[in-house]
Amino acid sequence: MQQILGPLIFFAVALGIYYALFIFPQQKQSRERREVIAAIQPGDEIVTYGGIFGVVKEVEENWVILTIADGVDIKAAKEAIVMRREPDSGEDKKEAGDGK
Repeated sequence: MQQILGPLIFFAVALGIYYALFIFPQQKQSRERREVIAAIQPGDEIVTYGGIFGVVKEVEENWVILTIADGVDIKAAKEAIVMRREPDSGEDKKEAGDGK
């Protein structure tokens, strides 16, 4: 019985460490991403996996319409959204030719 108990305890501890280091953080990140995607609404600035920055014009069940330039709208899958950007305040932008 003692010969089986040692490796069994080691396996249980290793499994717990694996879960704590890999599975739990991935589940948390996935949950947070689903919450961000569910909260997307018109007017939000977002970034897609393809690196496209745009403003949400319309939201449907599985896709969004993004305005990426004046008069240029594209349709993108909600799952392609990486993050929602906070609008730039303009205060931290440097003017061209400022040299600083």
